[in-house]
Amino acid sequence: MNTTAVLDRDTEPTPTSSLASLASSAWSDFGCRVNALPPAELFERYERSRFLYPAKRARLAPYWPRILDNWQRARRAGELLHWVASYDEPDGGWASLTSWRSTHAGWQTQHLVSSGTLLGGRAVMLAAQAVRTAERQDVAQQNWFSPGNRFAALAFGGMADSLGPERSLVAAGDYVTVPLPLARTLGQGDEARGPGGDGARGLSRGGALGLSGDGALGLSRDGTRGLGRDGTRGLGGDGTRGRDRRPSRPVVELDGGACPELAELARHCRGEVYVRAEGLDRDDLRLDDVDRLYRLVGLRRYRRIWVQYDATGRLRAAALAYRGPLGFNFSFLENRCDLLVSPELEEPEARRAIDALIGAASAAYEDFEPGSVPVAAATPLDRLLLAGAERVRPYTRALWLAEAYSDLYQHIDSLYARRLRGRGQHPRRTP
Repeated sequence: MNTTAVLDRDTEPTPTSSLASLASSAWSDFGCRVNALPPAELFERYERSRFLYPAKRARLAPYWPRILDNWQRARRAGELLHWVASYDEPDGGWASLTSWRSTHAGWQTQHLVSSGTLLGGRAVMLAAQAVRTAERQDVAQQNWFSPGNRFAALAFGGMADSLGPERSLVAAGDYVTVPLPLARTLGQGDEARGPGGDGARGLSRGGALGLSGDGALGLSRDGTRGLGRDGTRGLGGDGTRGRDRRPSRPVVELDGGACPELAELARHCRGEVYVRAEGLDRDDLRLDDVDRLYRLVGLRRYRRIWVQYDATGRLRAAALAYRGPLGFNFSFLENRCDLLVSPELEEPEARRAIDALIGAASAAYEDFEPGSVPVAAATPLDRLLLAGAERVRPYTRALWLAEAYSDLYQHIDSLYARRLRGRGQHPRRTP
């Protein structure tokens, strides 16, 4: 997220007159438009504001045509898949905020960017909560931000005090990219070496593990894969290559039906807000219904889930591999692999579970253009960095349920009120 504390004018967008009127709010009530900016113009604003700074733009350059096309396709679907709220001032100041459908009724809200206008930032932030409240279709929203982003830390990191733990979650975590050759071989010892030199074990008939419609994996019974062509080995239990030869427990892929055991693991690891926001308390875990919406404009959005059970048959760890249009988020969070590991597992067992799950989930990323598995976890992943993974950055993840939208509206309004008062302006009418 990107904001600069500069006021561009001494007038303000008109908010709703009371929280009760949120139920009938429209974007125009806040001086905002939705999906009015073509993606190319929006991205040009991102570059001018330095939100899309040169180094980030260079990292995205190999994928830029695909990213631009994905945003253009999503725009054709209106607010069904992806919306961009924008606010323009007469003197050229502007602000924007984007959000895209992540699950059935869960949205990822991101990219609060402005030319420096606090009033514009306030307008798009308040409008987002008010309009989504009025539409009554959401279950939750979420935002991922860097802990070093002071405004985001105040707006989202501090919302738990206003919204309460029953309706919101703020959780720190790590985010790394694991090269596919390493991901394929994680968790393997010498006994997992496959036949024929390429290390493949139990592959499907064509040897391809990708995005087939039936999601067939073809993993071996213990969920492991052999060594790669380059002879690399997986990480042992002590974080070094090939030392721990104890086999991982079986890893299996779930079908699309409801899985109460997965919901319970997620609840144990991250709480009820996470379970509801990610739609883990319902069927269609693969997000087939969501994928059908994305297919209307030639895009895809789905999820594949691998789980590991302990010796007693209890589900103890899971990898949720999300796939979506490349570049909806510039850190590729739409394609993250979310790890859930029971806090009851001992550290060596947790490490082996992580390795086995990433190895299995690599099947979902065979056609991922960056050639890696983007892994998100609640705990640091330094051990993977030693093996060759690359840290993107630590992220804090904020989630809030739809029933908390009106309270988040007040929280954001109060935050901007304090910032605007600090610059000599009283920011808002009293509801």
